[in-house]
Amino acid sequence: MKRTPGRRHEPIGHTEFDLLLPAPADPALSPGRHAQLKEHLMDEILTSRAEAASGTAGAPRPPRRLRRAAWIALPVAATLAVGALAVGPWDLGGSKDDGVQALTGPHPEPPTVTLEPGSTKNLAAAVDHISLAAARQPVLEPRKDQYVYIESQVSFRRSLKAGGKEESWVDPLHKRQIWMSPDGTKGWLYEPGDSFGEKKGQDLDDGPHRDSSHRHSYDAMKALPTDPDALLAKLYPEGGKMGDPEADWDAFKESGSMLHEQLAPPETSAALYKAAARIPGVTLVENTTDAKGRPGIAVAFVRGDSRFEWIFDKSTYAYLGQREVLLKETDGMKPGTVVGQTSVVTRAVVDAEKELPGGEKL
Repeated sequence: MKRTPGRRHEPIGHTEFDLLLPAPADPALSPGRHAQLKEHLMDEILTSRAEAASGTAGAPRPPRRLRRAAWIALPVAATLAVGALAVGPWDLGGSKDDGVQALTGPHPEPPTVTLEPGSTKNLAAAVDHISLAAARQPVLEPRKDQYVYIESQVSFRRSLKAGGKEESWVDPLHKRQIWMSPDGTKGWLYEPGDSFGEKKGQDLDDGPHRDSSHRHSYDAMKALPTDPDALLAKLYPEGGKMGDPEADWDAFKESGSMLHEQLAPPETSAALYKAAARIPGVTLVENTTDAKGRPGIAVAFVRGDSRFEWIFDKSTYAYLGQREVLLKETDGMKPGTVVGQTSVVTRAVVDAEKELPGGEKL
């Protein structure tokens, strides 16, 4: 299904989600419009859930300088009504009954971890090591006709409303593969293990009316300043100030979006880590693991009932992935439950969409 994203909207609350999703029989909405609404919904999920948890939902928010990317680092929770979920244009790979049954069947228990408190005590020293490791990474610079390829292992929290009840679960860990052109105008996503995903893959090419700056594209990342202070200013929303919890969260979230599914010049990555460490509220967790079980340390930020972590290898300080861990019981899930995680397996430059680093085709 081809995405045709529209103009950016302001963040919405969970109670407004269903208003964005038309009834399945509405003939006035094209498949492209359904796709547009779906992208907008997924783009706002992380902000909306965190705002609801912290009691700030509905508060005025300053506009970002640039439009959000079509995909974000951790789409932590997708809450949808059954009627909206089963509509044809979403192409969930089955009939209405099949789609609902697939999403309401038994779900495995999500992983839980022992919560270790974060601290600023060793944060500066750890970030120095992380930045130095990033600066020493080999340069992978795609040509204009090539693609950035990222393969990850991911798991995200999902929710489904049916019969007046809401069911929440965490998808099992599964493979996610994405191809993006350096300018961000072309791409392909393959993630059949996603409960709400397109089972045959999803075209991420720009539509004819796309209004996007592609601020997380390789070209945009390459154009960022490599001075940490200058880069820090770009992480904040327009009008946002350091020390404002909302603006600090936006800046941390923006940084995480740059890390997950993109290549960046080594000097840009190094500056990004140093800039993010200066955001108020950022702490260091000295013992954690990524989705593949690799031991690491985490640069972390608490928002609402969750802690969001960027995980780095404990020995090499290389970036491993991200995760969200509950700090309080939420939706029947106990503290320490990992409700979202990503682990980067491969970053590479390839010559075409659906091409793998070894030259094989998807």
